[in-house]
Amino acid sequence: MKKIFTYLIAAVAFMLVSTVVMAQGGLTPLVGSTHDYTVTAESTGNTLAWSVVEGNDGTEYDINSGAASETVNITWNTAGTYTLQFRETNGSSCITLRQATVVVSANTFDVSTSNPSATCNAKDGTVNPSGDATTSITFTVNMTTANASWSPNWEIDFTLTPAGTATIANVTVSGGTLTGTGPYNLTALTSTSGIGSVTITMDVTGDAFAVQSVALAITAAIELDYNTPDVDSDDWDATQTINALPNTSSITTD
Repeated sequence: MKKIFTYLIAAVAFMLVSTVVMAQGGLTPLVGSTHDYTVTAESTGNTLAWSVVEGNDGTEYDINSGAASETVNITWNTAGTYTLQFRETNGSSCITLRQATVVVSANTFDVSTSNPSATCNAKDGTVNPSGDATTSITFTVNMTTANASWSPNWEIDFTLTPAGTATIANVTVSGGTLTGTGPYNLTALTSTSGIGSVTITMDVTGDAFAVQSVALAITAAIELDYNTPDVDSDDWDATQTINALPNTSSITTD
């Protein structure tokens, strides 16, 4: 019984340590993410120095700031296992060395959109259409992580640009109205089993007999667990086209 109890304690301790490690995003970062690493020095008057044993600054990683302070800021550029070291040297040339293992994984966070199918103007098929018409359109932005066990919240910035004389209004997402004309920010977007999506709907007003279009451009995308940007930043642009109606004349008779 005593042995079983000891095993249980060890198992619980391992789970707690594992949870702590997983919570330390800076120890298990993704490629492209930026993290702060901090110590409390005995004295900031001592010589402080951060370094990474493997790889090269400016290639596998970037030490952005704080290389000689208590907090260093590092962006990880290449997957692999790295040894992060902090060295404090006092006036007697005595050294304390602290180190941690950082395991950088490939980034699979990917945000994309695509052109919706062209649609007819809202006055399509109506009797005696004329003038301007307001057509509702929708863009869909998708997110995947290629890992069903990683379902982070995420964030995007985007712009909407109507072409020609078209105007847009009532931009909504998930039932909420976005104010202003952009750029827009959507944050705390959720995902399930490594997949997420958001729909962006708006009203487009313009001449029913002229082609109307709106371009959506994603300008930034980041996941909010590790602050990692999109893996490749492609597939960020889409255009919705509203086809014109035939400009048929009114019926005349002899």
